[in-house]
Amino acid sequence: MVRDFDIMDDGDPEVAPQFSCEACGGEMYPEYYKGVHGYEYRIETRIGKREVEGS
Repeated sequence: MVRDFDIMDDGDPEVAPQFSCEACGGEMYPEYYKGVHGYEYRIETRIGKREVEGS
């Protein structure tokens, strides 16, 4: 399913496909995903980025 959305998405290929949780409204980010454009997305990268932004 994520790959289908990735194929249809015309947005920035450097940003991983993300969804909103229906229960809490928070972001859902893949632990690991290799996109159709060859980019690899890892949750560790996202968590590290948030820690830097929050500092």
